[in-house]
Amino acid sequence: MLLRSRAGRVFATAALTLIAGLATGPFANAAEKAIWGPTTLPDGSSAFGLYGELGIDTLQLSVRWADVAPSRPGSATDPADPAYRWPPHVADAAAEASRNGIRLALLVTSAPPWANGGRAPIWRPGDPQDFADFLTAVARRYPAVRRWMIWGEPNRADRFQPNKENDRAGPRAYAPLLDAAYAALKRVSPRNRVIGGMTWTSGTVTPSAFLRWMRLPNGKRPRLDWFGHNPFPFRFPKLAEGPLGGFRDISDTDTFSREVRRAYKRAVPLWLSEYTIQTERGSDVFATFVSERSQARYLTTGYKIADELGRRVAGLGWLSLLDEPEAGAGEPVAGENRTAGLNPVSASVVPNGQDGESLLSEVWDAAAQGIGNAVSAEAAAQVVKTFGFPLALMMAVFLFLIVQDRIDRRDPKLRAAPRSFLDTFVSFKEEGEL
Repeated sequence: MLLRSRAGRVFATAALTLIAGLATGPFANAAEKAIWGPTTLPDGSSAFGLYGELGIDTLQLSVRWADVAPSRPGSATDPADPAYRWPPHVADAAAEASRNGIRLALLVTSAPPWANGGRAPIWRPGDPQDFADFLTAVARRYPAVRRWMIWGEPNRADRFQPNKENDRAGPRAYAPLLDAAYAALKRVSPRNRVIGGMTWTSGTVTPSAFLRWMRLPNGKRPRLDWFGHNPFPFRFPKLAEGPLGGFRDISDTDTFSREVRRAYKRAVPLWLSEYTIQTERGSDVFATFVSERSQARYLTTGYKIADELGRRVAGLGWLSLLDEPEAGAGEPVAGENRTAGLNPVSASVVPNGQDGESLLSEVWDAAAQGIGNAVSAEAAAQVVKTFGFPLALMMAVFLFLIVQDRIDRRDPKLRAAPRSFLDTFVSFKEEGEL
């Protein structure tokens, strides 16, 4: 959520200055700053100007095989085959990302019925080569894309089948898909980076077990360049915290990096595709939520962890730019009702004159909540100059933040947050029950 009060804007500008200083600090191998978000804003304007202001390196989008190829193509590796129904927004995003100096990363997922025996899209295809042929067509369709994520969260039974709880069936079914995709993408261009694994914090099979069992029929590991993982937090980010069983959240990034290195017997960077924390209320997928100020600390600390680990983390992505709207009585819910966005859908994107705010001040507010640690020190200095902050006031604000940090640690909502990540799927408590 954005900070909209006068005090919130003071906090946001000061935080932006502090974060920009961190960005030019000792982290020589800073992780890519990625985000999941739209290509256009609610008012119809391009989102890429906003991404540029936020210092985003990579925009992440998905391509669903089942949607693009509802019927079997006659020439599956040819993107011009008439069976393909390419989504126009991806081509537009690829072109605009290139013009704005932003990379595009694509997640390819969901099998069509003709490829998996008429089952739901979460079921793997019967022949991994069908998936590989589609990857060839996608890579030829979008030649500027160099980052390719293979399926999404296959350690969850509601995202990938076959899958059984704490069983090797899922990872063993996924491994041939990943290996076939790797071969196909590298044939199109050796510069393509193939991101495999794509696990998440918990799952039907925990990330550590999924990694251990992710092998081909011949016992070898499926090929990949980076290991993808979605480290949703179930506690405040802190590398000093030890892992809880097989769960791997943002606090376990160092641990999981070592596990991946041991499994592949070489250094494999982590691509932390989805990281988020909600504000104000729970949603259909997560019960956990925190205050706006706490979200800012989660964001800033998460990106700091990614930068501290250097080459072990290729990038960290925030989910997502926009809130999903809360449905009213009798109204359908769009998406999953998440409240993790940096810019609420309900807010005017260009409020021109509304309480003196502008698009740029909206950007500063969002940047101050963590993504903005990629903003240059020069830009932060210009913010200070423009708003005329005296040094004494800035020091007072920083002292306030230190005191507020201690207060936030006693926040009853944080105390009520689930101890086990699996608990985030139960209904969240009402305010009076905390």
